[in-house]
Amino acid sequence: MSNTVVRGLGAILSGGAEFITFEEGKPMTMLFIDWFEDLLGIREHYESGLTPKYIRCPGKDICPLCKANPSKYPALRIKFRVYDPIEKRVKFVSLAKSHVQKLNQEFNLDECDPTKNFVTLYRTGKGASDTAYSARRYVKNPEAGKPVLEFPTQELIDQMPDITTQVTPHSPDEIAGFMQALVAGAQTQPNVYNHAPQGVKPAYEQQGVPATQRKLPF
Repeated sequence: MSNTVVRGLGAILSGGAEFITFEEGKPMTMLFIDWFEDLLGIREHYESGLTPKYIRCPGKDICPLCKANPSKYPALRIKFRVYDPIEKRVKFVSLAKSHVQKLNQEFNLDECDPTKNFVTLYRTGKGASDTAYSARRYVKNPEAGKPVLEFPTQELIDQMPDITTQVTPHSPDEIAGFMQALVAGAQTQPNVYNHAPQGVKPAYEQQGVPATQRKLPF
């Protein structure tokens, strides 16, 4: 698919970005584009009932989600771009700070710069509490099914998507709109939301709605 074409509601609402979803038992090989001092991070809320599910927090003093659920603190997510040599496309990755730190430690031990060498990432675990990532330098071996991988062209790099949107907080009005859309959807499902026991607020009205040896910049 062309880098100028955006497909899917999630991609459209996330600013046209395609994020990689890592799965256990399905390693992925890539070339890092952003790393070291180019890494960027932002705090995000995860709300499975909202669209989009990941909400970039504008700050607890003005964020509607922070006000609705002050005990639920947004998590720091590190965003960066990688090159997928199989699909020949630039994609986005979003990981927790602890996962990025572990990857950096492994790159250091392996004396591997992931912006100059292809690396293979492995995920273990399926939930937030047991998920871990590891990485290994990709070593070509055509006889073993590991072909020679081509680096991205300069034209592709020149046209790659901007990361700025992915680290720009949503505005309070945008977040309020996401929350209102959930309310509107809930009101069309009376059996689920409007038939709450007497004295109990409907769910949508309740407050809790849902490099080698180089240092990283955090």
